[in-house]
This record gives sequence, structure tokens and C-alpha cells, in this order.
Amino acid sequence: MGGHSPLFSHDGIHDSQTHLAAPPFFYEQLRREVALSMRTQISFSVVKITFTPCIVDGERQQVGAEDILRFSCELRTLIRSSECIGRLGVNECVVLISDGEIAAQQLITRLHSTPSLSVNDTLHISLSMVTSLRGESGLELLNRLDKAPLSTH
Repeated sequence: MGGHSPLFSHDGIHDSQTHLAAPPFFYEQLRREVALSMRTQISFSVVKITFTPCIVDGERQQVGAEDILRFSCELRTLIRSSECIGRLGVNECVVLISDGEIAAQQLITRLHSTPSLSVNDTLHISLSMVTSLRGESGLELLNRLDKAPLSTH
């Protein structure tokens, strides 16, 4: 099946493993949020969540499919249904938050204080956040997010 990725469902909207938003759908939601922000002059935020396996006995374990699924299920319980969670990498999710910086900071606090997100301490969670700037494109915002320092959980 040339070109078909098993990571994404046939609808192109969801990641087939986690049922989070697939990159094309997330990028479309981001484009819409940028357009809305330009019209209303109201900023929005994005939070990046990366997870890696914890080191056990000096060795880094592999993140299994079950860990990824449990992580994504727990993450969905912590995020409002109006927010879009995209799986943009094997071990990376990004949350699009329309309500701006305060709501994003509250989410980060919630994520830091939820031990179940680390899937029984098998995952190491890192977070970063940026808030949109006037006139900034989605790509510029994501590039800033990639450069933002990750805090650890």
C-alpha cells in the first residue's frame, strides 16, 4: 500500500493508535485558530507534551503501544473536549487551547499534578508552551514551540 501510514485512520482525522487528531487535521485546526486570532485579536496557546520511557537499572526502556494508548486516554481525560490534541510525533502531542495563556498555564499545572499521566511512573513527561503573537503564522508559532524549553514532570 504505497504511501499509506498505519499511524493514521482512513478518515485522515485521527491517529489510529490513540484516536487523537492526526497531523493534517491538527494543522487545519491550527490554521483556523490563527485566522480567528487575527480577526479577533485574541491570542491562543499551544502546549507540547513529550513522553519518553523512564530509565530502569541504567537502561532506557521502550515505549510500548499499550503505554502510548494509556497515556493518550489519560491525556484526553485532562483536556476539555473543545481543545484539539494532535499527535504530531511518535512520542509527542500538542494541545491547541483557544482560551489563551491563562488556560494553558492551568492545563500545565493540571498535567504536572496528575501522576497517572506518567502511566504508573513508566513514562517521563516534558512540557512546553507558547502563546500566539499578533501576525504570527501557525508555522512560526510551532517553530517557537519547538525552541521553547521543556519542563519535566
